[in-house]
Amino acid sequence: MMSIAACVVTCARLKPTGNCKTPSMKYFLTIAASDNSGGAGIQQDLKVAEELGYWGLSAITGITTQNFEKLDSVYPVSPEILSGQIEMNILSFQINCIKIGAICSEKNIIAISDILQKYKLKNIVLDPVFSPSNGKEFLQSKSVKLFCEKLLPYVNIVTPNRIELSLLAEKEILNLEEGLEASKELNKRFNCNVYIKGGHFESNLIKEALVTKGDIAFLEKERLNLKYSHGTGCAFSSALSCFLGDGIELKYACIKASEYVSRKYQKLEIDFQ
Repeated sequence: MMSIAACVVTCARLKPTGNCKTPSMKYFLTIAASDNSGGAGIQQDLKVAEELGYWGLSAITGITTQNFEKLDSVYPVSPEILSGQIEMNILSFQINCIKIGAICSEKNIIAISDILQKYKLKNIVLDPVFSPSNGKEFLQSKSVKLFCEKLLPYVNIVTPNRIELSLLAEKEILNLEEGLEASKELNKRFNCNVYIKGGHFESNLIKEALVTKGDIAFLEKERLNLKYSHGTGCAFSSALSCFLGDGIELKYACIKASEYVSRKYQKLEIDFQ
């Protein structure tokens, strides 16, 4: 058995801060709101990260009261607390990948943006969660322009559904073809890759697309008629971040993340029966 003194010496060799961690540990950071129901937000992100072999770190943007059907209230944390959480994680751990989810105030958009500009971070997935299907908004639509200007240039990829893409593009998107044109414009303006999620488009198959500079990759999959679908977007963006952290090329990371979510929610459908 290792003595306390030996452990201190070992830790000092591994990390100057003295944190006792194994060199092979992979670290995932989620910057998002807390979901008391456990099905989305920080709680969902951490579950996904653990399932995919990561130690989950978190920075909470807001506290919510919600269930599987409705977001009842949102209480943003102060930008000082949010910045402190993120910076403590960055300075203490060698972070492999980051997922950014619901942001609950304009001040917190700026706080996150300042940190992204300050530190050389990688494998950053931005899930533009502005409002749930039912209930209160996380972020008002008037703040979306600031969201785009302050965050999109500093992340690797943004993962909107049809409704979220309409807000990002400042015009209504009705089909995938319109979504592709809007995503090309976002890519040109902000140098940010876009993955268009297809669940909100009307079609028998779910049709999705990855829009990168000069290329478009398509993905089609069976539409699952799920009774429980809370947190699917959170699960996708977190899985995508983890696969990018594993060094998987972006297109294949998107495919793996989509397949992961389908398997996960098919299992949950059985568990919730």
